[in-house]
Amino acid sequence: MFLLATLLIGGMMFTGCKKDNPQPTPDTPSTPTETTKTFVYKVNNTFQTMSDVTGALTTHTISPCFHYTFSYKDADGKMVEVTDATLPWTKEISVKTPFEAQLKGKVTYNESEIPTPVFFGTLASIEQSTENHTKPATGKYFEDKEDFLEYISTNPQMLEFNYTLSIN
Repeated sequence: MFLLATLLIGGMMFTGCKKDNPQPTPDTPSTPTETTKTFVYKVNNTFQTMSDVTGALTTHTISPCFHYTFSYKDADGKMVEVTDATLPWTKEISVKTPFEAQLKGKVTYNESEIPTPVFFGTLASIEQSTENHTKPATGKYFEDKEDFLEYISTNPQMLEFNYTLSIN
C-alpha cells in the first residue's frame, strides 16, 4: 500500500508540474534602414505631336521667347532658385530616404518677342525611375501669336508648374 501511495503521489506531482513557458520578448521597434536614392529634376524644351493624318511623330522645340525661373529642393531640403534657365535643364540629386522632391516654377515672356507659329510648354518633371516619376505637361502649338495670347488669357495657370514626388 505504501508503494501504491508513493507511486500515486509521484504521478500527481509529475502531471501537476507545469513547465515555465518563456515570456515572449516585447517587439522592439525596428528603425528603418536609411538608404540613398538618386533622382533627376528636368525642365525640357522639346515635345512631340502626332499627325492626325499620317500618325507620324514630329518633335517641336519651345519658342525661344519663353523664360523659365524655377526652384527645386536640394538634398538638404532647401529650395534652390534657378533664374532664366537655359533649356533643356537637368539636375541629378542623391538623397537619404524618405525624401519629398519638389520642383516649381514660372514661365514669362515679352509679348513683342513671340514668334509665329508659337511652341509653348511647361515641360518639367521629376524622375526617380521609369515607375516613379511625375508626368510632365505637354507642349502646345499655336498657329499665331494671337491664338497663344488668347489661350494664356483664359489659362494663366499654364504659365506655372509645381511638382512633388515622394522618394522612398
